[in-house]
Amino acid sequence: MANRTFVRRAIGVALIVAALLAQRFSGFFAQELIAEAAILGIFTLSLDLLATCGLVSFGHAGLLGVGAYIFGGMTVLMGLPPALAIIAAVLGGIVISFLVGLLAVRTSGAFFIMVTLAAAEMFYAWGFRSKLFNGADGMGGIPRLDLKPIGLDLDNPEIFALLCIGLCVVVWLLLELVVASPFGRTLAAIRQNPSRVAALGGRVFAYRLAAFTASGAIAALAGAFKVQHTNFISPDLVSWFVSGDVLIALVIGGMGTLVGGPLGAAILVILKEVLSSSFGHWYLFLGAIFAFVALALPRGIVGWLLDMIGRLSQRKAPAGMPGSSAEAEQ
Repeated sequence: MANRTFVRRAIGVALIVAALLAQRFSGFFAQELIAEAAILGIFTLSLDLLATCGLVSFGHAGLLGVGAYIFGGMTVLMGLPPALAIIAAVLGGIVISFLVGLLAVRTSGAFFIMVTLAAAEMFYAWGFRSKLFNGADGMGGIPRLDLKPIGLDLDNPEIFALLCIGLCVVVWLLLELVVASPFGRTLAAIRQNPSRVAALGGRVFAYRLAAFTASGAIAALAGAFKVQHTNFISPDLVSWFVSGDVLIALVIGGMGTLVGGPLGAAILVILKEVLSSSFGHWYLFLGAIFAFVALALPRGIVGWLLDMIGRLSQRKAPAGMPGSSAEAEQ
């Protein structure tokens, strides 16, 4: 059977090429959509890393909001440079996700989902009432990273979209290294059978906490660039709708594949734009599409492609050859 890791990475390379081509030949409005999809892609990668150890969060928007609010507070309220604010946002994401994870990763399944959702809703309630950030009205004037000294004007939508694509690629490559490492293989083993890993002496809690903390750092990074893209911050950024969007994107693309998240993010951004401009109650149509994908392609688009290519390779392989074994690399 074809090497699934090679095929999955080839899909990732194809997505990068498609994104760069789209960025090269798109107009002003499309550049904004590309940047939005790339930032959502980073966000989905954070959730996909968590899914590697068998955990699914429905409150990840809270960690996105940590990065967004720290970046907004340090730049607008404190007047600090955006570069320093990005670093602080990521560090803040690490600290908050570690503290939340100390409680959350002791659970799993529906209990984990509810704990993460509760944490995000508490953050939403704080943001809604915060006078410092104008509460429900939100706060504008969020600046973008200043790269003019090296000849890059991020106020130009084309340059900002290209930066977001590059950042998404870097995060993907780093996570590929993590998943291929002994740490990543341990996370995969925990997803398959946490009781057996614990019986063998594996520190399941510590590994899950590390994954949740790293996931929070990536989500906070996405939040810092999200507010740079919109130049505005409000409690809506940490609502459960945002957590639902990233989960929908990940399910559509393919959970546990790393490349499925960015693919689902691009599809979701396009669908939302097309549906919202064509229908009044467009979320109904989006929900119907999501339900169809979940039923017809339970492993997502990338998972379906990997399974299909695997079956084709298995049919072509001669009987008795190593390529025909069902134990080919997953």
